[in-house]
Amino acid sequence: MKTLVVSINKGGVGKTTLASQLGRYANQLGLRTLLIDLDDQGNLTRSLERKGCATRLKRTVTEILFEPVSDGDLGHTQFSILAADGGLTKAVVETSQIKATHHGVERERATIAHQNFAEFLKLVSPHYDLCLIDGPPALDIRVMMALALGDFAICPIQLAQESIEGMSYTLNGPRGILRIKGTVNNKLEFLGFLPNMVESTARQKEALMELGEKLGHHFLRDDEGRVVLIPLRQSIRDAQGQGVALAKLAKTNTQARDTWGKVRRIFDQVLDRMDLRSQIDAISEHRQELIRAEKTQQRLARICEPDLGLKDDLAVMDEAVSEELSHV
Repeated sequence: MKTLVVSINKGGVGKTTLASQLGRYANQLGLRTLLIDLDDQGNLTRSLERKGCATRLKRTVTEILFEPVSDGDLGHTQFSILAADGGLTKAVVETSQIKATHHGVERERATIAHQNFAEFLKLVSPHYDLCLIDGPPALDIRVMMALALGDFAICPIQLAQESIEGMSYTLNGPRGILRIKGTVNNKLEFLGFLPNMVESTARQKEALMELGEKLGHHFLRDDEGRVVLIPLRQSIRDAQGQGVALAKLAKTNTQARDTWGKVRRIFDQVLDRMDLRSQIDAISEHRQELIRAEKTQQRLARICEPDLGLKDDLAVMDEAVSEELSHV
């Protein structure tokens, strides 16, 4: 299981939208996907449960950090959400230094939560290919735990000159990504800052230039080295508001179709950077094999149907031969 932490030291930049839509897309591709909501506001939880697309695990996020959990307690599915319950800030952040007994040893609650989170991720790893963690808009102990145990991190941002300080703190602060990588989790890979809700205005272009000069090497880029951007589009808001994948909205909405084309390329870039492409291709090939097998069964059923005329039989056989030759 590959784990991606979506985090930034600021609210309103689209963390939940990114985690939600990327999770939906990964599941559409066939990846067994788990999403974890570390934000007490529970926006990710509500978004994924609105249309019943993700199944809530039988334990909440606070419960798995402070109560014994067994694999049979959870109820895994192809697309699952470890739901927020509104109690994580009080249980972890506000009482982090209070001591409690864990496995017969007295430890701080923050340490207990970290150890239990590590055990939980190890427990669920065989059941999922991808885990997306939606962090709160603060670099507190919750984010530190996620970064210390994650494989990758990505940070959506808004293009504004004042973003520089927050971006620097996200990278180099006491609980920043690079600090965590250098001290407790050297496997952590920072995929980059991802400008979100981008508009083609002079102010945002100026901000991109200034941010690029100072932190340009930390931006998410495509295979040709260009910074990738998610545009500000009503269709993305509509998809989130309706609790559906943007790809689904794109089937009937022209603007959504254009937007989804851009967003999908970014999502593919992220999944490729996480080394999931070979797995996705294998799933796609397996699906194609199942489709071919089903078509073969349908052709055989038609050939064996006693009421078909000889002319129809020969036509079906010609179709079958042509289909098989096309895959040689």
